[in-house]
This record gives sequence, structure tokens and C-alpha cells, in this order.
Amino acid sequence: MLKLSKKIEYGLISMMHMDSVRSGDLATARELSELYNIPAELLGKVLQSLAKAHLIVSAQGAKGGYRLARSIDRVTLGEVVEAVEGPMHITACQGDPTCCEQYSTCNIKRPVFQVQKQLSDYMYGLPLSSFRTPLVAMEGQK
Repeated sequence: MLKLSKKIEYGLISMMHMDSVRSGDLATARELSELYNIPAELLGKVLQSLAKAHLIVSAQGAKGGYRLARSIDRVTLGEVVEAVEGPMHITACQGDPTCCEQYSTCNIKRPVFQVQKQLSDYMYGLPLSSFRTPLVAMEGQK
């Protein structure tokens, strides 16, 4: 099944939270962990990955924390996925053809690669600002 990992979910939750705080304020890892019930150690790794990818900025010190590096209008879902989990591949052979015994004879390689391209184009074209959809609107879509 194709799904977002918990690490990606935590990254998205963290970035959306940072978007909601007052300009200039920082979000702390402790605050995020407690508010959203996210394991602190895993959250720390996710935040480090987001900072390394320059999606968030870390401020050190007693009053330290995290803030967005740029507006979520200019950050895409694909960027978050790649920052947290690495390059997106829906099959192992897309990352390393030598890991697949069927690669040279595979009869689904081309269509799977096309699905991969369309999925990647969609995710890299979807700004995080689209995640601001009000909860009330989402409940009506159930």
C-alpha cells in the first residue's frame, strides 16, 4: 500500500504548526511533541531532517526553537517527503535497477515509471498552503 510514513506526517504537522504561530515566534520540539502527541526522539530526527533540507530554521539557546525557512506557499509536499524519507520511488528498481531480478525482462517497468513521474509531478506541485483547508470543509467530504 502506498502511504505517507509517520515521519512524513510529523514533518507536515510540525510545519503546519510553525505556519500558525505568530510571525517571529519559534515552535519548540517539546511544544510540538506534547501538543500533537509525537514521540520526542523521533520528532527530533524529523526536525533535523527538515532543517538540513533548509525547510525550517533552528535557533539555538534557552529560547530556541524552530521556524519556517520560507512561506508554506513556496514549500511543496514533495520537498517534505524527500527531506524526511529521501527520494520518492514507488518501486525499488527506480532507485537501484540492480536490486530487481526482473528489471531486464520487466513488462510493467514503463507504466510504473510513468505513474512515478505523475505522482512526483503532483507532489512537487502541491504547496503546503493547500493543507490549510478548514476542518469543517474536510468533514463534509467523508
